Amino acid sequence: MASKVPGPWRRRTISILTLITSAVLTPIVAPIATAVAYIQDRRTGNGRFRQVRIVALVSSMILLDFVSRIILFGVWLQGPLGTNSKSPRIQRKYQNCMTWYTAMITSIIGKLAPLPVDTSELDPGLLEGNAIVIGRHRSVFDAVLPSTIFGGRGLLTLYTMKEDLQWDPNLDIVGHRMGHVFVNRTSKDLDSELQPIRDLAARVDDESVAVIFPEGTFFNKTRLERAIKAIERRDPRRGALAKQFRHLLPPRPAGTLAMLEAAPNADVIMLGHVGIEPFGSIPEILANLGDKRNRLRVKAWRFDRSTIPHSVDEQIEWLFQRWLEMDRWIDSHHPLPASTA
Repeated sequence: MASKVPGPWRRRTISILTLITSAVLTPIVAPIATAVAYIQDRRTGNGRFRQVRIVALVSSMILLDFVSRIILFGVWLQGPLGTNSKSPRIQRKYQNCMTWYTAMITSIIGKLAPLPVDTSELDPGLLEGNAIVIGRHRSVFDAVLPSTIFGGRGLLTLYTMKEDLQWDPNLDIVGHRMGHVFVNRTSKDLDSELQPIRDLAARVDDESVAVIFPEGTFFNKTRLERAIKAIERRDPRRGALAKQFRHLLPPRPAGTLAMLEAAPNADVIMLGHVGIEPFGSIPEILANLGDKRNRLRVKAWRFDRSTIPHSVDEQIEWLFQRWLEMDRWIDSHHPLPASTA
């Protein structure tokens, strides 16, 4: 199936003009919107000032995107004019921009949601390069964690992400200039989608990691039930494994297997987190802003490549078992029933 996202000229014309217009209007509209939101919060007795937080969150994200776009333009000029964007020096500048951008998103969310990040279970000794990072994907917020964590350690962080994110002008531009992969999840030509993922993983070395989210989309109960039924039709034994999941979707193995094939010497780092569940979807984000009980806990497991099987069937089994391990860790920190949103 053809991509639903238009080509770069049309897409970037729309997204950049929208961003500029929003950034110009935000300083004018935000004070008025904040005053209205404050009155509404006081009138409804909302002590968390949820409406005010919504205005602050949206305004902050718009202005952050605008500032980041200006910085990226400055890097492009240093290229010069994009002619040398693949050089190590310029690639490192783009990585620094991406790390700063995602760290700022993490900081804004941490303060306004609020959602402080607890890294007490995150062993820095595991966060080295030459690795494929397989991460939990539960919210629009958690995609920034690999860049914040690994980019913050000076590692080039190479992403596989869904093609819709190209509508964000910063992710679009820095993503293509750094060689990130934007995947069309509805494509019928699987190999055409997997080859760029192989190419991305083949770049991994001691100074970089490749990131993929094996679930493919956000968790919810309906998606879990649908995934279990699909797996049971193909492989009843693996379907029995899938029935054990409570907080994660069963992994879609194709992208991870492609990375393992293309980076035969890379370790695997599994990146898990718990606490972001109240912010899984836009309605949940809006409903839970201001709840100070929330805390995001992060944990990493690193698996030496010598411990990972070689055959495809065994690799799929290994991936399912590791995903169950993370699901149980989540359950031990978050014993509430999995979200049904």
